[in-house]
Amino acid sequence: MHYIYAENLGNSNVIGVCLIFNKAYIKNVSKIFNYLRELIESTLLKQGKIIRYNNQGDIEFATTNISDDVKSFDYVKTLVNSKLDSDNNYFGVTELTTTYNGLHNSEIVDGNTANSEIIKLQQKFNKITIDYKKGIEEDLTKKVISGLQIQIYNLNTKINNQNQKISKLEKAKKQYKKVMFLFIVLLCSCGGLYFLYTTLDETEKNLQNTTERLNTATDSIRSLNNILTQKQNTIISLKNEVREERLQKEAAQSSLENIQSNCPFIITGTSCSLSSGEYTIRCFSEKSGTRSFKVKVIEEKTGRVYTEKSVSEYMDSGTRSVTLYFNRSFNTSDWYTFEIWVGNKIVGGSRH
Repeated sequence: MHYIYAENLGNSNVIGVCLIFNKAYIKNVSKIFNYLRELIESTLLKQGKIIRYNNQGDIEFATTNISDDVKSFDYVKTLVNSKLDSDNNYFGVTELTTTYNGLHNSEIVDGNTANSEIIKLQQKFNKITIDYKKGIEEDLTKKVISGLQIQIYNLNTKINNQNQKISKLEKAKKQYKKVMFLFIVLLCSCGGLYFLYTTLDETEKNLQNTTERLNTATDSIRSLNNILTQKQNTIISLKNEVREERLQKEAAQSSLENIQSNCPFIITGTSCSLSSGEYTIRCFSEKSGTRSFKVKVIEEKTGRVYTEKSVSEYMDSGTRSVTLYFNRSFNTSDWYTFEIWVGNKIVGGSRH
């Protein structure tokens, strides 16, 4: 039996894992698919193996040619094989007693279909597609926004710390200037003493002492000048670091504003009653404001737009629900695809 789990990463990128069981099949299909989903969405994405987040918050492949990343592929195979070897009973690995009948037939079922029903379908169809509504893209924008907000907060903290260091260094600089002034006064005093004692018998001795004091004062001033130069260089370096931190903060804020302008709210769930023409959208909005969007209903058997409805209303920040009522009646025996558009982009939808 072949079991293939695939997920849409967005931007026309798809990643999947294929498991091949020789003369065996899985009884607990949902458990094996849940494990593969966790492997992709948590383990690989968190470690940046094969897939990763880029600076725009989108998911992309870690390398241009993923087939060259042999180490990552071996890592995935080791994880999967180890899990299967240790948890055969958990996944329900069972010997396959039936053989392929040569017929090409397939069936599509919902992700909530019971394992017992899927096992029966495996005996009847040689290809079964299980459609899971939730994928790796769920709540991606919200996570990126949260990450950018944490980054901005950390950058602000760094800037405040650097400003405090600069303030302390500025105070130290003023204190060293006062010390220099006192040494200059001392030099002047020494000079006065020199001229005072020129008329005395011990002129030569006093001159020698004064010269020694001058040399000591000069060395002290030279040392203080070196310290001041070091402090000034430190201040310049810290100012440059503050400038870099501010630029990073501006870049992070720009990324946050770009995400919020492209996707003003996040679809968290939908529900529909075809018989009453009622369609409910559950969504999350980071900020309060008027949100405009359109819902298109595609009739699957014709592929045409069956009906559509435009909505523009004020939304408070947080989670809320919006219910639409379509005037055109629906045939409950047919399938319809509901697409939610913001501008020229689809931000969500469902199939009923």
